[in-house]
Amino acid sequence: MTILKLNWGHKLVFFAASFMLFVMFLVYKISTQKIDLVDKNYYERGVQYQEEINKFKDATIIQPSIFYYAGQQMIQLAVNTNELRGEAFFYRAGNAALDFKIPFQVNQGKFNYSTAQLPKGLWKVTFEWRIDNKLMASEKQFSIE
Repeated sequence: MTILKLNWGHKLVFFAASFMLFVMFLVYKISTQKIDLVDKNYYERGVQYQEEINKFKDATIIQPSIFYYAGQQMIQLAVNTNELRGEAFFYRAGNAALDFKIPFQVNQGKFNYSTAQLPKGLWKVTFEWRIDNKLMASEKQFSIE
């Protein structure tokens, strides 16, 4: 019985083929990953970015403050007006399926929302409202642990 001897040429071909299979495997794994952008209309919103800047700048007339109380599992919007209505958008950067929006109404200068049912992770909440037909907004990033 003879033992197959591999010379350096055979070893080189074996190494090159193994490396190519490894690279093809990595390309397959990377191409099958789910990638969520922050927003589905990311590029369209980029064109309208000046409007975004204006709505956050204009919001300063009611001095909005957003607080996250981890111990009480609550997020609070505080403003210097007694009545305000709008929508709150909750964004989860890692998973677009968890994004949602809710209507809100400020009573006596405050709006409270329980974060007890939200999954752990990094969140961003954006409160939007209209005053005198001007869109205004305020946002806060918080982490639930």
